[in-house]
Order: sequence, then structure tokens, then C-alpha cells
Amino acid sequence: MTLFRQYFRAQRAGLLIWVGSNGVLAWVLASTSKPMELGGTLGSFMSKLADKFPPGLRGMFGLVPGLSPIDSLIQAKIGIWLAIILPVYACILAASAVSREVDRGTADFLLALPVRRRDILIARWAVMAANLGLIAFSTWGALYVGLKMSSAVANFTGYFWMTAQAWFLGLAAGSLAMLGSMWAREHDGALRWALASVGVLFTVDLGMRVAEMPKLARFFNPFTYFDSLQPLLRKSLVWGDAAVLLGASLVSLWLAVRVFESKQIEA
Repeated sequence: MTLFRQYFRAQRAGLLIWVGSNGVLAWVLASTSKPMELGGTLGSFMSKLADKFPPGLRGMFGLVPGLSPIDSLIQAKIGIWLAIILPVYACILAASAVSREVDRGTADFLLALPVRRRDILIARWAVMAANLGLIAFSTWGALYVGLKMSSAVANFTGYFWMTAQAWFLGLAAGSLAMLGSMWAREHDGALRWALASVGVLFTVDLGMRVAEMPKLARFFNPFTYFDSLQPLLRKSLVWGDAAVLLGASLVSLWLAVRVFESKQIEA
């Protein structure tokens, strides 16, 4: 717990910036979404636009039967935003967990503490998980407040589970990035590779969805297991996908711990 508190304090300034910026974005979107509920020109435009999209993109942007215009707007804006920004934030923390200490020359001091190496890495992984949760659910809270203030009829339960699904995605991306960083020689390189991987995997998944490729063909990609539409329609978590992402996170953490315990660190 001491290691967790220490690392959490070290990351709190950046966390406040991420929570604040995402919260403001969600609140502004929610508080100005009331006109979508009334249909009108914008609603008609969205309906016409949906007819021009490939089926794979309609679901991604919420342009499907069963969703209200506000739900479609929240899914297309906040759902996709969280699917990008949470993995990015997770990779920033994960790539820094060990490699930044090496770059700063403080790795010797860290490893000299009377704790096991695995405890250090698990504590930093736990901080990443907690911070991702704070960003995700504070975004949902800002949505809730903004929509309540505008008196819009909204699917609050669906939005909650959509942000929860994004949390699982971010955790998986960060855990994989932490595992990859075990072989990095310096922090900047680890961070570049992690962020590039997020961009490539997101783009590949988007292209495969547009091409309507089956889920089995996309099994290798963490983004395959995030769908911002289904939590809104079901008003629950997509449990199977969440289990896959959580399993990938825990396996990646276990492997990272194994590598870290045997890693020769030159500070």
C-alpha cells in the first residue's frame, strides 16, 4: 500500500489534468445536446448520413435503430474518444513504470528498497488501473451532470457501462505496454513504441470493421473487444469481451513481473 500511495502521489498532477480535460469535454457535450432530443435539422442530417455509411461504421457511430439521437451523439463522441484516450494514457503510465527510473538514474535507489521487485511493478500497475477508473468514471459523472442540467432524456446506465468497457480496454492496452517496456532500453523509445502500437491497432481494427470482417479474424487486437454500442443497447457490460480484456491484462502483468524479476537493470 505504501508503494501504491507513493506512486499515486507522483502521478496526481497529470491525473488531475486528464480528469479535468475529459470532464469538461463530456460536460460541454452533454449540456449542449438537448437539441438532438428534439430531432430537427441535425437529427435529419444524421439519419441521411447513416444511409451513406458502410454497415460496419453505422454501429461504431451509433447510427442504428434503437438508439435515441442523444445516445448516438454520446456514443460517437465520448465512446470513441474514451476508446482512444484511455489506452493512450495507460501507455504513458505503463511505459514510464520502470524505464523512466532508469533514465533518471534512480533505478538503483528504487531496487534497493526492502521490497520485492514484483511489489514495485504490481503497485504501479494498480495505480494505472485506479487512474484509468478515475478518468473513465469522472467522465461519466460529467455526462450525468451535464445531461441532468439540460433536462435531456438519456441512457445513464448505458453510458456507465460504456465507460466501464472502455476502462477494461485501457487496462489491457496499458498492461501490454508495460510488458513490452520490459525490453526497452530507454523511456522515450518505450513510449514511442507503445503509442505507435495503439494507433496502428486502432486503425487496423477500424479498417477490419469497415470491411465487415468477423470477430474471429480480429481476435489478436484489443480494440476488437471494445464496442461502445452494445453497452448502450443492453444497459450492461459486454461480459465476454470484458473477461477477455481482463484476462489479457492479468496475463501481461504476470509476464511483466516474471521478466522484471530476472531483468538486469543498468542504471
